[in-house]
Amino acid sequence: MKKIIFVTSNKGKYISAKAYLKRFGISVVQKNLEIPESRGGVEKIAAEKAKYGYKILRTPLIAMDGGFFIHSLGGFPMMFTNFVLGTIGVEGILRLVKDTDRSCEFKEVLSYCDNPRKKPKLFIRIVKGRLSNKSLGKVKPYHWSDLALVFIPEGERKTLAEMTKGEFMDFRKTVNNNSHWIRFGKFFSEIS
Repeated sequence: MKKIIFVTSNKGKYISAKAYLKRFGISVVQKNLEIPESRGGVEKIAAEKAKYGYKILRTPLIAMDGGFFIHSLGGFPMMFTNFVLGTIGVEGILRLVKDTDRSCEFKEVLSYCDNPRKKPKLFIRIVKGRLSNKSLGKVKPYHWSDLALVFIPEGERKTLAEMTKGEFMDFRKTVNNNSHWIRFGKFFSEIS
């Protein structure tokens, strides 16, 4: 079985990586490193995380960054999602979008680095949806954040946190048919 290091402290992201890469015969090892975050778009941040992780661990690895973008708020909170959740929380986000368009999206960038002198290879996924009117459901270990309480994926009627585990996994299968995880799994299988 092939192995890849995933530099992340997020247990939900690690669980997702293990589940999706297993089908490609890739085992995932989680490494929690303190990585300084730069400013810029999620693509730049993901690439810099991977390069920094490589310089510390000196082995091919993946890193990830993402953001949550609310269209009526000019994309806010973008890559500052964790800060916003830690300060105003989902209730504050809902107050900000009161009486406005609630369309939003997650953008996740998976970055692979095997040489810090080269640009990391990026794999991008966008999941579109809308914000609910209030916090609904309960956050479970496989959710990545409290946004599961208010995010309703495109084509769905429930927030991620309202979905049963089966419904959530069915949703994940749908959005992951050609996701960043699948594209990375195919890529890594071919090069290793």
